[in-house]
Amino acid sequence: MKSSRALAGVSFGFLIGVLAQSIIGFYFWLVFIFILIAIICAVLEIFGGSDKLFLAFIILFSAALGFLRAGTYHEDFSLNEKTFWNISREYLVNRTKSILPQNEGALFNAMVFGYEKDVSSKIKNDFNITGTRHVLAISGMNISIIALMIMDFAIGIGLWRKQAFYVAVLAVIAFIFLVGSPASAVRAGIMGILLLWAKNKGRLVQAWRPIMLAAFFMVALNPRLLVFSIGFQLSFLAVIGIVYFKNFWDKILFWIPIKPMRELVVLSMAAQTTTWPVMVYNFGTLSAISPVANIFVVPMLNPIMFLGLGFVAVSWNSYLAQIFLWPAWLILKANIKIVDFFGSFSWASINLGKTGLIIFIFYPLIYLFWLYLEKHGYNDSIN
Repeated sequence: MKSSRALAGVSFGFLIGVLAQSIIGFYFWLVFIFILIAIICAVLEIFGGSDKLFLAFIILFSAALGFLRAGTYHEDFSLNEKTFWNISREYLVNRTKSILPQNEGALFNAMVFGYEKDVSSKIKNDFNITGTRHVLAISGMNISIIALMIMDFAIGIGLWRKQAFYVAVLAVIAFIFLVGSPASAVRAGIMGILLLWAKNKGRLVQAWRPIMLAAFFMVALNPRLLVFSIGFQLSFLAVIGIVYFKNFWDKILFWIPIKPMRELVVLSMAAQTTTWPVMVYNFGTLSAISPVANIFVVPMLNPIMFLGLGFVAVSWNSYLAQIFLWPAWLILKANIKIVDFFGSFSWASINLGKTGLIIFIFYPLIYLFWLYLEKHGYNDSIN
């Protein structure tokens, strides 16, 4: 058995164990059942079984470890002290507030620094209705979109793929520091870098194994992430969506004439293919107008991030800071108007209610949809 497949089995089993414990609670006898069945599989494999039995042993044994880890985990709240990067983000957020109007400043801080506290409930609701709320959060979706766009841009200006990869990785690391290095951004950054690595190797569809391994290490450190951290769930699912549905959306959105804009919208829609059930579960609504709204909203993310980086570099000087913030104000003002317009339609959002049933129904359907795309060649690259 290949080591990559074995590591994927370890990761998958551990995550299943953590999930099982969160659903049914912790019982020591369940740990022993996991281990007992794992041992039986190992014995059968030794006496002439197939590799599948050995893989079952790995998954079951890892599930026992995940179940045990989740059931005995205690969060350490002593790690909540402010770091240098937290203090830096607080300074930058306050500088933005002192220059930009309230709504645009709050939106800028949310998009660039991951600081959503000042965004009004109306604006948040408009972004929820239009399915564009993801641009306000620091998640794997945003970082993956930014990272892939930087890498494609670097290749477009003449850098070799390997050089472009390192440029994009450095940009992701700089972005994580920029937003204060919160755990959510670090996790999203890891997912984004793994996606860049896969694109650099030209093996995007094979990226699920290292992504699964990264998820394993994150959950091993903090089992609460898997069930209670929306940011972690969206980061993981967004990268999986980009890996498996990017080529499909490339074909659907071929008609968008400007390539950078098309690429942004394609990445966004691919990520949302796998994240929308979690969004519905947490917010209770499904946006019917999301595909259209994202065409107008997502392309604004790149110039805002560019202006944000410039602002950080000159934030110590009020006059220089305004050079970057006032163009951002124009873009954000337009963004708010566009989201408000699309959100005004009565049919823009469908209220499904907050129910866990949607997770169990629609993720199997998404998997079946992917199998259909694979069978009929709709997921083949158009390049």
